[in-house]
Amino acid sequence: MGKFARFLESLATRGHDNCLYSGGRWHTYSDLLSRVAYWRQQLATTTPEPGSVIGFQADYSTDSIALLLAAWANRLIVSLIPRGTNSDAYLADSLAAGSLTFASSSGLVWAARPQHTKHHLLEQLQSAGDAGIVIFTSGSTGRPKAALHSVERFLCKFDRPGRALRTLAFLQLDHVAGIDTLLYTLMAGGALVLPSERDPTTICALIESARAQVLSTSPSFLRLLWASGAAEGRDLSSLAIVTYGSEPMDAATLERVNRLFPGVRISQKYGTTETGAPRTVSKSNESLWVKIHGDSVETEVRSGILWIRSPSQFLGYLNAPNPVDANGWYCTGDLVAQQGEWLRILGREGDIINVGGEKVSPVEVEQVILELDEVVSVAVSGRAHPLIGQVVTALVVLRPQIDPAQAETLVRRHCRSRLPRHMVPVTVDVTTGSLSSERQKIQRHRDEAADCTPAT
Repeated sequence: MGKFARFLESLATRGHDNCLYSGGRWHTYSDLLSRVAYWRQQLATTTPEPGSVIGFQADYSTDSIALLLAAWANRLIVSLIPRGTNSDAYLADSLAAGSLTFASSSGLVWAARPQHTKHHLLEQLQSAGDAGIVIFTSGSTGRPKAALHSVERFLCKFDRPGRALRTLAFLQLDHVAGIDTLLYTLMAGGALVLPSERDPTTICALIESARAQVLSTSPSFLRLLWASGAAEGRDLSSLAIVTYGSEPMDAATLERVNRLFPGVRISQKYGTTETGAPRTVSKSNESLWVKIHGDSVETEVRSGILWIRSPSQFLGYLNAPNPVDANGWYCTGDLVAQQGEWLRILGREGDIINVGGEKVSPVEVEQVILELDEVVSVAVSGRAHPLIGQVVTALVVLRPQIDPAQAETLVRRHCRSRLPRHMVPVTVDVTTGSLSSERQKIQRHRDEAADCTPAT
């Protein structure tokens, strides 16, 4: 019996235990499995044969989770299309036979697409009789890449039982960390709290009403939560763990989060679309250092860049060359500092700004700017310059009571006191919009991006 079949069996043993909190009420494991059985029947009469790729675009709900599990039970390969996007390019890049949408709470609409030549990775997965999942990269360095995972391999990291906790599913279903949260929670017999919106007021109200114990989110959201004051007056005493990932954390925000949630364990997570989210441990609540351990995951730091080899990593891309080297190592493209087994994530190699031959890390500049209580979020990037190649620029979101006219003076003065001259932003612009993508990553605009080339 495969890992996924055992996973479904484990869910069946939990019967009337709470499983999903949605729309202000709890749904049990029995409720979820009843919907899984229903959607399996629907899929059997709607979609192509086992081994086919089907596109699916949805946020968390009882039925979207049930449909995902049903598709895997029917040995289909689910291509998770990012929400809010035009699905055509994603369907083409994942070689989908068609796409699924909910017509109502009781039916599906299947839109078939022209068939394509089979990809050798799909044939490999189909030959093994495994279900699959396609997760797209964020596209920060070009067209999003379609990363193909075997569900059996993805489940390897969950062989060791976890803690049965009530976890708020903040990171979305098409995000690798969202899938990781879903599977970890259900495998451990916990309960998943599903948000209708992801603003601070809604999230705090949901933690209070569902008595959520775990908030798995991003530094960007935690900054917004602190600045909004939405936690004031809310009973968030049920929280035991706050985890953060998707982008580097800064020391100022981490200190504020510790003050906001005294007595709560604050833990950093790390992962990529290609490697999933291996088990990690933070050095302490106040530390930006993290250790990747267990699950047979190996790490190496080569020229300051993190490489990972894992038994649960992806099979390869469906729309790009395979980035894994001959020995199974994957280059993450993340710059790191290293102290023995401890790592500190410094940002993406492709984000580096070249100012007259001096390399500037946007993350390092952002972390200094975020020391200012007046700043909610910031995106630092490089702008072309005819003489020195690039200069540093900053785009900031300020707290509501701060005069935007003061922003440039405030930020530049603080940076001059903390950074070398070439790292100080030459311009500081103010925006009232969000600087984060749907995947909770700061969006930077760069002149060009550098790719990480696997070692030979």
